[in-house]
Amino acid sequence: MKKIAILSLSALLFIGLTAFKQPKPKKPTKAGAKKEVKTPKVTLSDKAYDVKFDKTFHDFGKAAEGEQVETIFVLTNVGKEPVLIKSHEVQCGCTTPSYSMEPIMPGKSTNIKVGFNTNGKMGMNDKTVKITTNGGVHELKFKCEVTPKAAVDPIEPGNPVKIKTN
Repeated sequence: MKKIAILSLSALLFIGLTAFKQPKPKKPTKAGAKKEVKTPKVTLSDKAYDVKFDKTFHDFGKAAEGEQVETIFVLTNVGKEPVLIKSHEVQCGCTTPSYSMEPIMPGKSTNIKVGFNTNGKMGMNDKTVKITTNGGVHELKFKCEVTPKAAVDPIEPGNPVKIKTN
């Protein structure tokens, strides 16, 4: 009887300890993860203000008219001093860049998100975004072929569809 009591007490103690144990923090999953800027290993240049981009051109391919498309260009500071994005210049209001105004420290990176509104921009579109930093002006380019929306043949209200029956 004593053995059963001791085993029962041990099991109860074990269950109690595991129930109140602090769970380990979970790593975020891809679906719910906040996108972080990954800083690649960089070799700093001798210049005070020098940047490199992961790409300077993006091809959106085909997009339907009215669709909003976007891409991300990653800017990395490879200079010796902090880099500031001072301003940007676009060809028209259909192109919208967004970025942080915080200084980019040497060896660190930031995202420049560029959106393109295809509404009314039929055909091939080649656009340029000029980013001005304290290290100079940098051009980011993209292209997008905008296809027409599918034609819709709506039924006007008040005009019911008549179906012939024999």
